[in-house]
Amino acid sequence: MARLPGRNRPSPLRHLRLAILFLLALVVASVLGNRSLIRLYQMHRDHATLEREIDQLTAANATLAEEVRTLRVDPARVEAIAREELGLVKPGELVYEFRSASPPEESR
Repeated sequence: MARLPGRNRPSPLRHLRLAILFLLALVVASVLGNRSLIRLYQMHRDHATLEREIDQLTAANATLAEEVRTLRVDPARVEAIAREELGLVKPGELVYEFRSASPPEESR
């Protein structure tokens, strides 16, 4: 059997096509896959959002802790809240309520 000279070895053009196809598949997988660059970017954005939320909640927590500390050591603050928000008065105090005058109803 005689071999033809060009049939033994694949052409360099075929190797180039296979390499380009392989690189294209890698690029598509890295952009669109489950562990893709797009997913990585979304996770980075979510991480930054959660970090900001943690900072805000930490600040709110510190504010509430300071308010708790104030309520434990300052009876005047507790009294002020009882008067303003609950409408409580001390025994023997007089409460004056001022109501706005409603316009008289017109007769028909």
